[in-house]
Amino acid sequence: MASIRTVHRKDGSTTYQVLYRLDGRQSSLPVVDKKSADALVALMAQVGVKRALEIEGVSTAPVRATARARAASMTVAEWLEHHIQHLSGVERRTPADYRGYVKNDINPVLGAIPLAELSRDDIALWVEVMRETGAAGKTVANKHGFLSAALNAAVTAGKIPANPALGVRLPRTERDEMRFLSHNEFAVLLAAVTEPWRPMVRFLVASGARLSEVTALRPSDVDRSQHTVRISRGWKRGPGGYHIGAPKTKRSVRTINVPKSVLDDLDYSGEWLFTNPGRGNRAAGGPVRAPNFRANVWWPATARAQVSPPRPRIHDLRHTCASWMIAAGVPLPVIQRHLGHESIKTTVDLYGHLDRSSAQQAAAVIDAALGSASAPEDEKPSPEPNLKEK
Repeated sequence: MASIRTVHRKDGSTTYQVLYRLDGRQSSLPVVDKKSADALVALMAQVGVKRALEIEGVSTAPVRATARARAASMTVAEWLEHHIQHLSGVERRTPADYRGYVKNDINPVLGAIPLAELSRDDIALWVEVMRETGAAGKTVANKHGFLSAALNAAVTAGKIPANPALGVRLPRTERDEMRFLSHNEFAVLLAAVTEPWRPMVRFLVASGARLSEVTALRPSDVDRSQHTVRISRGWKRGPGGYHIGAPKTKRSVRTINVPKSVLDDLDYSGEWLFTNPGRGNRAAGGPVRAPNFRANVWWPATARAQVSPPRPRIHDLRHTCASWMIAAGVPLPVIQRHLGHESIKTTVDLYGHLDRSSAQQAAAVIDAALGSASAPEDEKPSPEPNLKEK
């Protein structure tokens, strides 16, 4: 699409020209150094010749001043790396995840664009590229959210006047369908779980806790006299493997009530409340790892149980816990605190459709109002006589 020509002057200096073809015509632009030439060629490869020329502010005029300014400017890729390096108060895995976003999704489309020239149209094009490659709506939103936060930081730092990511419409895709198990379906599934793991599966559905929280529990987190469990940590996966960290949100730190029958069935003798039984290559007494539990325990059990589709995921035990509470008339704010949702809006958005009691009450109010508005037959006014002119 574009190439670089080295020009040696009579005075011994060297300049460069970027050769490109636009609308079938070969043209060139002089630039002041090799770095600027390489950057312009990369930009043309990413966004096309026409858009690259628009970014450079070029028509047919020489671009020495533009190229000099561009050489001193920071590209989107350079700013994002700067932003990641200066993040604070984040999980250990977060910078690595963000660098994955940059390498795999952002840089191939936006990385070479000068930060000061990044436009809303550029970001909209990037979002569309992700959508066309099959990225889920939540995935696109996560990556757009990172980019927008980085651009907000650029605004604060005085690098750009405004955030071009704001207001870009994001695609929406259907989320994975939640699976709410009935009491009978759960009983069938529990019977299909191999014996060492049944207490943990019962605890998962009774507590509604996340798997990362449950596997991080220690025996000291359980108060057997009060039948409560304190959830204050969770497993995180990052560079170097798993480590203990804070739960997902501040509200995730909570004390919940768990049935005595469930707590009495647990083993409190180890370092962790739930441990590996020591089969295969896993050491006995070690913490349960989600990938191993999912592959070696959960999926085989769901296959044996043959419950109606869709096939339940481990996280669906959390949804099942919420659905059982709602069916029993437990108020949504109580469920919010039990599950550790940061906002009641999350609880309502996820499970509000299951709570039909308020909707039924509303329908009853309307029914009563309609009944009072309908007058009895003997109270209805007589029809007007049909008077005809004689």
